[in-house]
Amino acid sequence: MAQRNLQTQEQAQTQQQTQVQQLLPQHVLLVRLTEMPVEALQHRVELECMENPWLETSPNPSEEGEKQLLDEVNGGEESDLFSPPSEGQGEAFRGIPYSTIVQALLWKLGYGDAPAEGERNMALYTMSRYLRFICDFDEQKLFAILPHWGLSDHEVLATIKSAVGSTRPAAIPSMMNEVLSSLGAAIETGAAEADETTAAPVEAELPGILQDLSDHAPEEFREATLMAAMPMLGTLATGIRAKYRDGKLNSPSFIVDIEAPQATGKSFVDAEFELLMDPIIKQDEVEWQKEIAYSLAKKNGEEVENPCSQIRIIEPNIGVSAFLERALYAKGKHLFTYAPEIETVLKNNKGGAWTEKNDLFRLAYDNKPWGQHRISKDSFSGKVTLYYNMVMCGTPNKCRAFFADAESGLVSRVTPVVLPDMVGARMPQFKAWSQEDEEKVKRQCLCLMDEEGEVDLPLINKSIEAWDEGKRQEYLQTLRYSLDVLRRRAALNGFRAGIIAYLLEGRQETERAIKFALWYAERCLHYQLQLYGSKIDALHDNAVSPQVSKGNIRYLDALPKEFTKEDLVNLRLANNESPVVKTVICRWVKEGLIMKIGTNLWQKIQ
Repeated sequence: MAQRNLQTQEQAQTQQQTQVQQLLPQHVLLVRLTEMPVEALQHRVELECMENPWLETSPNPSEEGEKQLLDEVNGGEESDLFSPPSEGQGEAFRGIPYSTIVQALLWKLGYGDAPAEGERNMALYTMSRYLRFICDFDEQKLFAILPHWGLSDHEVLATIKSAVGSTRPAAIPSMMNEVLSSLGAAIETGAAEADETTAAPVEAELPGILQDLSDHAPEEFREATLMAAMPMLGTLATGIRAKYRDGKLNSPSFIVDIEAPQATGKSFVDAEFELLMDPIIKQDEVEWQKEIAYSLAKKNGEEVENPCSQIRIIEPNIGVSAFLERALYAKGKHLFTYAPEIETVLKNNKGGAWTEKNDLFRLAYDNKPWGQHRISKDSFSGKVTLYYNMVMCGTPNKCRAFFADAESGLVSRVTPVVLPDMVGARMPQFKAWSQEDEEKVKRQCLCLMDEEGEVDLPLINKSIEAWDEGKRQEYLQTLRYSLDVLRRRAALNGFRAGIIAYLLEGRQETERAIKFALWYAERCLHYQLQLYGSKIDALHDNAVSPQVSKGNIRYLDALPKEFTKEDLVNLRLANNESPVVKTVICRWVKEGLIMKIGTNLWQKIQ
């Protein structure tokens, strides 16, 4: 009998140990949340088994079981760690609620209000990587402020932990900065600090007429006002040519695209156009009278000589043959187009080969020749070197549609400008122009029209070259392909802006002229990367769709002192970049940044 009792006790003990082992995985979360010693945890499980001998166990506990245990730990109430922050708890960054930042970042990353099923985990990981910079890299804080989208608490915690521990750049990513800046602009109190790189130079830092334009614009529109002025001033100074650092002659040719939602103030360009282009508008009125008289005479069957009217301001919906005719009659002077709505140009391009002008825009930017042969009695035949300036305005969707092809070359030639977010803001107030101020501006415009000849700009060229070299070095660190592609023409745009600044300074390469050229190059590159960088990167990596911007991770800095090819490959893959690194390593060696010290082993050179 004693032996049978002993066997029964041994069987009960074995069953209890089995139940303990099966329940332990279900209680692992308690150790993480309460820091309960493992021995105490095992003792608790044993008590549960003794109190509930009928308890059913499962080797794969359900999420409901985890939730029940969490409720027990917190006395039947949900843990603060797993509950979203309530309003009024001060859950904000620089006065901006985290919930607002999260929603803005979701839209910035292209997820809309919430990611679709199948991309929730990746969205959570990506959001965590950006938000960790404003959450002190605190996993629990990220768990509290981020939506879970139906994912289990365990999966959310694991994903956040992985994101927080991933390779990080030295500074906050540019995309996170852009989100914070846009939200800060929408807050009337202006508590958020402005990023100095997004502010247009003001006060005494601008040459001539540019200072007048800046002084009359509200702070939020100064940058766009200055950039929109470049094609207009370039058209006025059409007689000037300057050698770039590659030895090629350049004219002040620009394509500027101003992007903003509807009813947010893009029409400020109307007044700027009427003010700066006033001399050419008046010239065109005279030429139009000649054109109209000629057309009426031809209609009446009269034999009259074509006056070859030099009309330089052309409509955005002009046809290709008419464009060629105007360019021929302009005799080497710039034509100009102002398109208040980019949709007009977009629709015109859909009219076929007779109206599609993207090739013309590219050739005109480069000041290259173009022509066509007569294929009907009504068509125009000829060949001419193109000089052309253009300002377009449009909503984000229409601008994306117009510049949809990231490989066409047009996106690297354009200077995009994104107006600040004006949602909920007061209507911007531009300072009224007095008659005296207007006359002063118009006199400077007439002076620009009198400028002719070739000028030498060694100091501006040298400064632009140093800026471009800095961006090249940044590429060697970040390996962001779009940065290397876009920096070149951004530098050229900066040089052309320097031509205008040089003329406004009385043909002197002053410090103000040089600073303006560098500022224009920097802002041009900033917006090009913001709008088209990810698409260019995706095309280079043979991706189907653009990946999220990586915030220019400095790969060379992130690698250890000695590294292998696999180290760089893994780092690139972790940031959604191409695993092809042979060219990168060769470039680093050539630039003297690293040296090979063994088979598949390199060392960084300090």
